[in-house]
Amino acid sequence: MNTGSLTARRTVRFRVARRRRGERECHYDEFDVPYRPGMTVLDALISIRTDQDPGLTLRHSCRHASCGTCGMRVNGRERLACVTPVGDLGDKVLVEPLSGAAVLSDLVVDMRPFYEALEAVGRPQLRAVDGHGPPDGPVRLEDCIECGLCTSACPLVATDRRYLGPAALAAAERVVREPRGQDPAAALALADQEHGAWRCHVALECSQVCPAGLDPAGAIMELRRELLRRRLGHKSPQHEEPAEDGRWGGRRRGGRRGVRGWLDPRGRHSGMWTFVAGRLTGLGLLCYLYLHLIVLSLLTRGPGTWDRFIEVASHPAFLALDVLMIAGLVVHGLHGVRVALLGSGLLTGTRKALMITSVVSGGLVVLTAALFLFS
Repeated sequence: MNTGSLTARRTVRFRVARRRRGERECHYDEFDVPYRPGMTVLDALISIRTDQDPGLTLRHSCRHASCGTCGMRVNGRERLACVTPVGDLGDKVLVEPLSGAAVLSDLVVDMRPFYEALEAVGRPQLRAVDGHGPPDGPVRLEDCIECGLCTSACPLVATDRRYLGPAALAAAERVVREPRGQDPAAALALADQEHGAWRCHVALECSQVCPAGLDPAGAIMELRRELLRRRLGHKSPQHEEPAEDGRWGGRRRGGRRGVRGWLDPRGRHSGMWTFVAGRLTGLGLLCYLYLHLIVLSLLTRGPGTWDRFIEVASHPAFLALDVLMIAGLVVHGLHGVRVALLGSGLLTGTRKALMITSVVSGGLVVLTAALFLFS
């Protein structure tokens, strides 16, 4: 059997998000693309634009994961299209723009707010020493390729348009660690505000999607540790905050995916789910406390309502709600402890072990509570 002919006949269906400037919602177009060995998502999109729809808009440049311009969401996960093999994605591929910025056209988003946040904290520079160095002035370091994948993956960016973002905060930490002509105090001051380093809730998605193998989440934790050390030592310098319209450096931050993006299960890791659990349990506890107040209000109607109160409070359904409430308290509390420890720069090398310990401890507490209430 000629396996090469079978490969040649294989087609992959691409479902591509389409949106033009001024349109409120995107729609999706589908394209069947003949597969060839070694094909990347970028190859497939260029093939669609060449052979099927010349109006498809996308960015690309280097084609080897150095420029970061072809960042997009593929099957719900932030990736660089130029190094994402189609062969690993199955016969149906969903392609969407990054969610951390406003869509300009199809797969092209407005990256200006992202770059302005980086400029606000100051990029580390290479400078000439003793006459040796770049002849045309400073150039940026090439550890971060500034693709914006981390910003798109970050759940905080989805709900706080003023949040400085993981890339800019990681850049601030690099300035503090190795100034190279930049101002560490100014970078720290910018990070030391409500929408800076303290806003991070350690979902760790930014580090998971980084194509350069960097650890923005770890950098933010190191930045917090330095901020905490300086706060304990002396008063922090004055810091800049974004304007009321969410602008950094003069332009408004882009549109957001919103809270519904939290619950997208595709490609998410444990840190993201602890973030989501912390938010949802907080809302659940608020609803439960309101229900509990309604039941307690029975006692305000006089002594004759005591039996009714006992009847309701001892009902199996209400006891089950009590177990769920305890579970929510445990999850919410342990998530808060985890964020506090990691966010203060403590136990940063044991993130996975800390998460496993929290899950096991929480499970034991909930099991004990269930046995006690139903015994």
